[in-house]
Amino acid sequence: MKMNSKTGRIFFLIGGFIFLFYTLLIGFSSIATGNFFAGHELVYFGVTIMSFCLAYLYPQFKENDERTKKIRERGMFFSYFIILGSMIILMPLFQFGVVHLNGYQTVSILATLAIVSVFSSFVVLSKRY
Repeated sequence: MKMNSKTGRIFFLIGGFIFLFYTLLIGFSSIATGNFFAGHELVYFGVTIMSFCLAYLYPQFKENDERTKKIRERGMFFSYFIILGSMIILMPLFQFGVVHLNGYQTVSILATLAIVSVFSSFVVLSKRY
């Protein structure tokens, strides 16, 4: 099934609002139970940002031309350094006991950082190129 540009945008916008609702619902429920920041709240937030970025990028990424390939290549390049920088910042925070997180929370933070940095860099680079 091929989607046109408007249908694809609407699909990702609806998905973004659904994930935003899930993010708020899970965030408020974990706050209400006193178990805030279990880890998965951030992943839902990252997927929400990804959906909204894809709604913006869908008409441009639908055609797999040289511009799209360059945006994807450069976006992955920049997000590699963003993720690496965040790991370099997190390591001393863990080592010196400033931040106390378990493994699941740490992986959730890194997954969210990866999702957000990749797709937000795609949006920034799509405006640039």
